[in-house]
Amino acid sequence: MNDKKTETPQWRVLYTKPRAEKKAQEILADRGFEVYLPCTTVVKQWSDRKKKVIEPLFKSYLFIKSVESQLYDARKEECIVGFIHFDDHPAVVREKEMDIIRKIEAGTYEDVVVVDHSITEGQQVRIKKGALKGTIGILTEFRGGQRVAVAIETLGCNLLVNVSVGDIAKVKNN
Repeated sequence: MNDKKTETPQWRVLYTKPRAEKKAQEILADRGFEVYLPCTTVVKQWSDRKKKVIEPLFKSYLFIKSVESQLYDARKEECIVGFIHFDDHPAVVREKEMDIIRKIEAGTYEDVVVVDHSITEGQQVRIKKGALKGTIGILTEFRGGQRVAVAIETLGCNLLVNVSVGDIAKVKNN
């Protein structure tokens, strides 16, 4: 019966509509929730210039510290799709992991990239940006943790190109 009173607030991850992270943060903060939107500085290239912009570190993710019984109230906003779940419950992010995210954000790092940790060497990947956008290749190696070499089969030979690890995505099997 007293479970709700003894619940400890924990960090959870909300999934927002695309590019709605800041709006969701403002709405939930105004409603009294403790929210955290980690951001990073990214250099954007246009045809005529480069510019540093601040973007969310995790696209469509917003962290909220709350007791589980209040999570439904946070979910009611139109810009929020739902919670990230693990074992049929909203996933809990440990304080230690939140501290790491805060340290990365507070550091002088630019162009921090969130990488799908399930991508491994030998898998098919699709290039998401640049001149080779849409090309499917095989991840052959990680180079220094920041770049990958992708083998692209054309005309019976392989072309090896360096592609930023943030610019590839695992090809889903059909």
